[in-house]
Amino acid sequence: MRKFLASFFLLFPLVSQAQEFQVVSSAASVRQVPMGQIEKTLNRGDRAPLTSIFTFWGKTENGWVNLDYTDFNFPFEKVMGELPLKFAIITTPENFNGLDLKENDVLYIAKVEDGKAVCVFKNRAFLLPEKDLNPESGTFSVVVINRKAVLSDGVNSVTVKPGTALLKGNNGYFYKNHYYTSLEPAQKNTDLDVDSILKKANRLIDIFNSAKLSSPLADRLGYYVKTLPVKDSDLEVVKTDDGGVGVVVNLRYKFFLKNGKPIKGRKTRLFLKESNYEFWRRLSEELFKSGVNKFVDLRIYRFNGEDSFEDCGFVDSSYHLYKLGYLKSWKSFLENSESNLSDDLWFFADEVYERLENG
Repeated sequence: MRKFLASFFLLFPLVSQAQEFQVVSSAASVRQVPMGQIEKTLNRGDRAPLTSIFTFWGKTENGWVNLDYTDFNFPFEKVMGELPLKFAIITTPENFNGLDLKENDVLYIAKVEDGKAVCVFKNRAFLLPEKDLNPESGTFSVVVINRKAVLSDGVNSVTVKPGTALLKGNNGYFYKNHYYTSLEPAQKNTDLDVDSILKKANRLIDIFNSAKLSSPLADRLGYYVKTLPVKDSDLEVVKTDDGGVGVVVNLRYKFFLKNGKPIKGRKTRLFLKESNYEFWRRLSEELFKSGVNKFVDLRIYRFNGEDSFEDCGFVDSSYHLYKLGYLKSWKSFLENSESNLSDDLWFFADEVYERLENG
C-alpha cells in the first residue's frame, strides 16, 4: 500500500496553476536550474508567470528564480488528484504485535478477508481482526502545499515544507500515517527593530572604517574611503504577502583625509575588493541575524565630486542561501549574490592594491 501511494504521487509533478511574481529586490536572476547558469536578469518591479515552487525556488517559463527576491501570491494548496482509501483511525493508544500506536495514528487497510484486515503502518504490514479496527472508507484528495505550514491534531503538531504531498479528506489530513484536523500557514514574525538594526550596522561600519583609517594604504596615500553612517532614511523594509521581510540599505562612500576632513571635488572610488565584499557580507549576515528572512539589498552610492552621491549599483543576498551556508566567505558571497556594480566604482589600480592586500 505504501509503495502504491508513493507511485501515485510520482504521477503528479509538484506544480500549481499559473500565478505571477514580482521582483522586490534590485534584481533576480532567472537560471536554467536552481543555483545553475543565469539565462536572464529581472529588475525590481518586473513581473513574470510562476508555475511551480520547489523549496525557495520558483519555476517560470524561462527557468528558475530565487523566491527570496520576490513577492508572489500562490495558492496555499493545489489538488493533484484523488485516491480511494480504506483506513482505520486509532482512537486510544494501543499496542498491536509490539507496535505502539498513538491516538490519531492511521492504519491503511489494503485488504479484508475472512474477518482479517491486512494493515500497513510506516512500511510495516500485519494482520488484525477487522472487528477491532472500526474501518472506514473514503475518497481523499491528493494535495500539494505551496508554503511552509503547520499540521495539528489539537494536541500534537508538525511543520511541513513547501512541496509536501498530503491526503485531504472531509474532516482533516493524513500525513505519515497520522490524522490531523487542521492545516495552517506557518506564521512568520515580520516585525524588525529598526533602531537595533541601525545600531548594529553603524557599529560594523565603525569597525571597518577604523581598520581602513589605520591601514598602511591610508598611511601611504594620506586619505581613505569612509563608509558614512546609515540613518533611518537609508533603510527600507520590504514586507511580502507570504510573511517575509527584506531590507534595502543605502551605503554611501566618500574620501576623507586622515585628519578627518572630507575631500571635495573628487569622485570617490573604492580600494581592495576583497575587503569591501567582506564588509558587505558581514553586514548582510548581521541583518539576517536580526530578523530579515527574505533578502538584504545593499545599494552602493559614492560621492560624485560635486555636491551629491551617485548610484553605483547593488549587492543582494538571499536568506535561504545564507542559512544553507553559501555566504560564509567573501568569495562565496560574491559568487552567490545578485550584484551589478559600476566598473568606475573601483580605483583604476585596484589590481595593484589587491596584491598588497594578499601580501
